[in-house]
Amino acid sequence: MYQEWKRNPALLEGQEYLVNNHMALQISKLGFEQIIDKYIAITPECIQHTLRALPKAWNSFYGQGVDLGGGVGAVSSIIALKPAVSLIYCIEVTEHCVSECQPVVKKHILGDRQAKMISVLGDFDNLELPAGSLDFAVSWDSMHHSVDLVKTLKETRRVLKKTGKLVIIDRAHDNATPDAEIERMGNIIYDKKFMRDVFQPEGKKLTRLENGEHDYRFYEWEDFFERAGFEVIDKALIKTIGTLDECKNDAGVREIPVDYSLGGFIQRKVVYILAPS
Repeated sequence: MYQEWKRNPALLEGQEYLVNNHMALQISKLGFEQIIDKYIAITPECIQHTLRALPKAWNSFYGQGVDLGGGVGAVSSIIALKPAVSLIYCIEVTEHCVSECQPVVKKHILGDRQAKMISVLGDFDNLELPAGSLDFAVSWDSMHHSVDLVKTLKETRRVLKKTGKLVIIDRAHDNATPDAEIERMGNIIYDKKFMRDVFQPEGKKLTRLENGEHDYRFYEWEDFFERAGFEVIDKALIKTIGTLDECKNDAGVREIPVDYSLGGFIQRKVVYILAPS
């Protein structure tokens, strides 16, 4: 069972939605472990460790909240395990993530506490919740998929209480990254292995940008936050030990090393804890 909220029809016509929806349907048949491995590539235990690595983030989760772009529901389920959390809405635009994958994930992680997580088929620009009604919001690797990030953030701010917090876990590139490099990354065409992994024909041409991947630098993230009426109250960079990348963290964000894969093509996640300004 899940709720249905308004979805922007334009989102349902793009390659990002079509690819993810087909993939979710296929992996839903493979069981819990494969759903986690193929869709988010990080275990529930490591999700919890990452959230706990920044105490101000973990302590932000209490009362009622929302997971923005919750995918297969792993992050929502982990947060719902916390006794201080009474309810979390897991909002996801991809139908088969909500209808087929989330029931499997919720049952495995939450057991008899599944009622604490409400699955919602919707998009994070249309939160059908009263203004000032939530204690927290969280987004794990989904906010960069927004087609209008300031709009998304403003909608999130609307439903948060004045004391509420927004925790964003996402990717960020160095401030010195040239525009040309940002454009190059967006135009990368996925290889045959990736296409097989997402249950698409090997010969299909799909770029990262067509798949909803937007690449932002640290200063761009913080500009979005300011424009949407949020202030940063804490931040950190969670980074897999031994990662061989060229990211120098030129924003001076303090780093927290971890000994597990964080998933994605950049083995580091920036964590922002935001409050309405």
